[in-house]
Parts: sequence; C-alpha cells; structure tokens
Amino acid sequence: MPPSAKLDGGARPLLNGRLVQAPTIHAHDSRPASLTPLHHGVSAGVSASRSGRLAARLARRRLEAGFTLIELMVVVVLIAILAMIAAPAMRIARDDRMAFDYARQIQQMTNRARTRAAARGGAHLILLSPSGIRGRVFLFESLDGTAAPLGPNPSSSCRTANWVAAPGFDPAVPVPDPNSAFVEGLDLNSNGVNVDADIRAAFLITDPASPLVLVPTTTLAICITPNGTVFAAEGATMAAAIANMQQRAPFTGIAEVRITRNRGGGPVGLSRDVTLAGAAPARIHSR
Repeated sequence: MPPSAKLDGGARPLLNGRLVQAPTIHAHDSRPASLTPLHHGVSAGVSASRSGRLAARLARRRLEAGFTLIELMVVVVLIAILAMIAAPAMRIARDDRMAFDYARQIQQMTNRARTRAAARGGAHLILLSPSGIRGRVFLFESLDGTAAPLGPNPSSSCRTANWVAAPGFDPAVPVPDPNSAFVEGLDLNSNGVNVDADIRAAFLITDPASPLVLVPTTTLAICITPNGTVFAAEGATMAAAIANMQQRAPFTGIAEVRITRNRGGGPVGLSRDVTLAGAAPARIHSR
C-alpha cells in the first residue's frame, strides 16, 4: 500500500508508514483548549443580550401597567377632601373680587361723567340711591329741552337743569325725556351670584356743619359741570337730594360709596370705598 494517510479501523492514522498517536479528547472538554476563551466571550454576550431584553420587557410592562380600583378611589377621596377645604376660601375670594369690581365700576362711572361733561359741554348727574337692600348708581346728562330736529342739546348748568324725570327713571322701561338723558347705570340689587354674595352699597357725605365728619345717607346727588365744578348733597329721597344739590355751594367736602360683603345682614371682611373729594377724581381705598 502506498504511503498515505490511512486510518486503521478509524482510530490510528498512518503517516509515511509510521503509526501516529492521535490526540486525546477528554469527555469533560468537548472543544479544544484553544477555543475555550472564545466560548466564554460568546456566552457572556448572550447573557448580556438576554438581560437587556428582560430589562426592556419589564420597563414596557411598567409603562403599560394601569391603576387599581383602590388606587383610583383613594385619589378621588383626596381630591374631594381638598375641594371641601378650599371651597370656603375660594368663595370668600370670589365675593371680595366682586365687591372690588363694583367699586371699580362706580369709580370709572364717576370719572367718565367728568370726561363726558367736558367733552360734550353738558352737566352730568350721578344719582346714588337705594335699590332693594343693595343700592344703585345711575348717570344722567342734562339737556336743554329743545324739540327735534334742532335738539335736545346738552345743558351746562347743574343748578338750573331740569332733573325731574331722573328719580323715576327705569332702565327696563326707558322713556325719552327732552330735559335729561340716561347714560349708564349699575344696580347691585340684581339676580345671580350677587344674591349669594350679598354685596351692598352705602352712601356717606361730610356734614355741612362738620366738614370732617362723614354721615350716612339714603341718597346722594352729585353733579359735575363742563368746567369741572362739583355740586353734591344728600337727601331722604332722590328728588330731595337733587333739590338740595341745586341749592348748595360748590362741593369741597367728601362723598363716599362704601361697598361691603355681608353675612347675616352685617358687613364682613374688607370694604371697598369709592371716595370723591371735592373736584378731585374718584379713588378707591380699602378698610
């Protein structure tokens, strides 16, 4: 037989006619020793890959997880408790804000009366009177009574103006009057949230005999001429206040509208006061 690599029974190879000892492979090591480090590296990579997939699966489950019924009920109960605690404070803040808004509207109405009187050349009357238990403020412009189409035209005098129709004016049923025109108004005795808040307006004016003393009154009449002169007076009725105003000297005292929140018929919290001092613009201050 020519020399060749022939296996004897498949166990011993021959090389050039000589018997060659085959390498021994132990049962506990199925791979050559030179391959063992690579085997460990591959195993470590597989383990890391499996760990990464497991972590991603767990994170996905956490994102997809919802709330239990007990957890939702606990949250609802906590929200209800917080709402019950906050509701009274929120109501007080709402009512106080409304009181300030009413005071601001009255202040702006007074200042607009001054601006309109100068711009149009007509006297403007601010009539502050009762409306139920809360009060109202109406603004009128004096007219000269000239018939259309030539009139009526603005009238510049507070003292000689004809304000007869002003006390009985009803914004719901306006009746044209050639001697006075309704400009705007604010009635605190309105339906809605103001009934619950019970915001009221009180009127005060300095006593002519004691200029430093503010006395309450049911009605105030304040008239502003185009040149900025102010006439003001109190009265038991709107007609009486207007008549007193037309007989008084120019006003140099203080008139005040006091806006208050009420509970059980009495004022609570801060009052918002609109103060008119002589011919100065109206201002708001709290007390």
